[in-house]
Amino acid sequence: MKKEREKEKFIVIGLSVAVLLLLLCTVFIGQKKYYPFKEDDRTQVLFLGDSNIAYDDEGDSIPVMLEKAGYYTAYNGAIGGTSASCINLTGNPDGLTDLFCFYNLAKIIHTGDLQAVLELEDDKTTEDMGKIGMLTDLYLDKMDYLVISYGLNDYTIGCRIEGEDPYDESTYCGALRSGIELLKEDCPNAVIILSSITYCTFAEEGKPFADGYSVNWGGGTIQDYHDAMKKVAEEYEGVVFFDTLETMGVNAENYEIYLKDDIHFNDEGRKLYLDCLMELLKEKENNEG
Repeated sequence: MKKEREKEKFIVIGLSVAVLLLLLCTVFIGQKKYYPFKEDDRTQVLFLGDSNIAYDDEGDSIPVMLEKAGYYTAYNGAIGGTSASCINLTGNPDGLTDLFCFYNLAKIIHTGDLQAVLELEDDKTTEDMGKIGMLTDLYLDKMDYLVISYGLNDYTIGCRIEGEDPYDESTYCGALRSGIELLKEDCPNAVIILSSITYCTFAEEGKPFADGYSVNWGGGTIQDYHDAMKKVAEEYEGVVFFDTLETMGVNAENYEIYLKDDIHFNDEGRKLYLDCLMELLKEKENNEG
């Protein structure tokens, strides 16, 4: 009698589960899967970039904010002060900034060779050293998106935008192409998002207003670097241009709301960047769902 009651109990439970699954199927059949429903299906996003991505300022960094927004696992491989281009090509990186430029970082990720990093370990922060180790340990073939955000440091050092050799790593476009092609080998399933240079200003009291649209440090204006990255993105399948200069809408009238100084985001700036990025990710997910 006891066994029969237990048998009936299992039958009831089984029927309940079946009904629940049927209801779920009724709701979701025919609809696009905009975002994963399971924890282990969370979208994987790797960030590479400069200080605007790397760090926080009385708040969370952009990768942390994205992860807190849900649906995503975000990896912060961005390092402050870095450019896309490799300034010193003699084999001896010009200090820490050059060692971790986008081109060199892509090589480290691709080869797993940490020798140059280990030699300078005493001169670099623990946080940044940890990022390098993390990047060489990731299952890169599991990445869904790579967000690559460089340009402000290339701009302010007057880096050449293009050279005779389209893969010249000392130029902005050459470094982007060289790094992208290495990472496409390592992350064959990822959509690469090239995140454009952002608005900056050089306003000084008592002087005429100047910003990145009018100031040229030797390589061009921010519009020139913006257009160059867009051109590179259009050269590759699976590479998307994220036009932050236009989408964020930061300008001469409102920059003090979003920048803590001439160049770097404050908390409001990072929130604005995140909102625009999430709109782009949603668009990609919806179109591919």
